[in-house]
Amino acid sequence: MRLSANHCPRIGLSLMTAFAIMSAASVWAPPATAANEDRLRHSTMENIHNSVTANWLPPADMTGLKDVRVQIRFELDRTGKIIGEPKVTMTGGPENTQKAVAASALRAVLRSAPFKNLPMDKYDVWKEVAISFNSDDFGH
Repeated sequence: MRLSANHCPRIGLSLMTAFAIMSAASVWAPPATAANEDRLRHSTMENIHNSVTANWLPPADMTGLKDVRVQIRFELDRTGKIIGEPKVTMTGGPENTQKAVAASALRAVLRSAPFKNLPMDKYDVWKEVAISFNSDDFGH
């Protein structure tokens, strides 16, 4: 015996409706999840950045300080400890000022670790960190 969609149109229509609803839900759900993860990542990175800047004593009265940009990248383990050596990138301003800002920023990162209050179930969101230091941060 062969069944066709025409044999039982009510079931075929119900299955098609259920499939359409499931498809719509699966298309709609990821953006909400992605938005939540973006908010969580932003909030977590802001907490890490605030911890670091609270421990940061930037150099004072150096030539070209406002032009210096430093970025420090590092990885964290699940307990908030830094894995390996942080990578420091410096741009702008005189070389001596770059080095002084980079050294003070690196000390602040190391003093702040291990980082606390990180959402353990979202490790993939915060395991890699990049913190930028620039003239806007020198007012602290």
